[in-house]
Amino acid sequence: MQKPGRVVLHVGLTKTGTTWLQGLLAGQRERLVEHGVRYPYVRPGAQFEGAVEVRGSETRFGLDPDRVRGTWAAVCGRAREAAAMGETVLLSHEVLAGATPGQVRWALEPLAGLDVRVLVTARDLGRQAVAHWQERVKLGDPRSFAAFADEELRADTGPDPRGLGPDDGGVRPRFWHGQDLADTLARWTGPLGAGTGGLVVCPAPGAPRAELWRRFATAAGVPTSALDPTAEVPGNASLGAGEVALLREVNARLADRLDARTYHAVVKRGFAENDLAARRGAAGWSAVMTPADLGPLLGGATLGWIEAVRAAGHPVHGEVTDLDPVLAEPGAPGPDATVPPDLDVDAIVADLLRRAETHRAPPRRPTLLDRLRRR
Repeated sequence: MQKPGRVVLHVGLTKTGTTWLQGLLAGQRERLVEHGVRYPYVRPGAQFEGAVEVRGSETRFGLDPDRVRGTWAAVCGRAREAAAMGETVLLSHEVLAGATPGQVRWALEPLAGLDVRVLVTARDLGRQAVAHWQERVKLGDPRSFAAFADEELRADTGPDPRGLGPDDGGVRPRFWHGQDLADTLARWTGPLGAGTGGLVVCPAPGAPRAELWRRFATAAGVPTSALDPTAEVPGNASLGAGEVALLREVNARLADRLDARTYHAVVKRGFAENDLAARRGAAGWSAVMTPADLGPLLGGATLGWIEAVRAAGHPVHGEVTDLDPVLAEPGAPGPDATVPPDLDVDAIVADLLRRAETHRAPPRRPTLLDRLRRR
């Protein structure tokens, strides 16, 4: 009788190389199968949509609830089939990281009876702080980094005893709820029991990208040769300080003029992640780095989490020192910048509104003349 395989549930955290890892897995599915590893396929983006279903975040991500409904069960069904054949199954999406205890239990129900292990990838909080802020701006937030630091980074109250985040009635700022690696492991391994979790530390800046795959594969119990980590994968490029300033101004001017689905398609994906990301390396482009004065706060939180992870018995894959916060030099310019002078905000907003109208316009029905032309 075939011994059942294992399901490895990678729940993030956000901005920890997850897009890159998922791109590798999705692009090399056939090679993975040759090594007894399955990255289940239902349709393009199904693991993302399934994670959104778990979190009940369809509106936030501009998704159609009817399309999303049932996706998580479908993904888990494929996972069960592969595990029954003795394969190691990898499920992965960072949206899962913020799940409440109730959402975790709901997500695990379709996997009941299987050997499920949970992996959390984590990156130093210096890079995470500015990445989280940038992502929030990409989702329409017009706040400055200074406001974000005051309202979230310096306002942590510790984990909510109910495991809730700010979207679920809890009081903890979204950054801390989403980045607390120890709390995330506790929420996801609670129903599974001891020995079911693991922490994967993202390499420090300058390390080969393949090192993240090596650490992840080792933690997941799959051969590092199961895929080629040097393969080209579309990235989620970060924006420069001036580009973030421009996007914040665009967000302020657009305000509530676009619904969530249109904003995601036109502003986030089309403008921010395409047009603005392409400016990387342009004259005046400067990386965004967390100010040095936040070091004690971020470093102290990291040390506490690592102690909690070790106390819970979760193995750590990678160097713990790679979690030391990466910060700007003391006295360096902060993340908040001015809009680059070569960018016309008025013209950009007008163009985005035109794109939005095109995106929202219903498809034109063919006229009689159109039908005659096709004959």
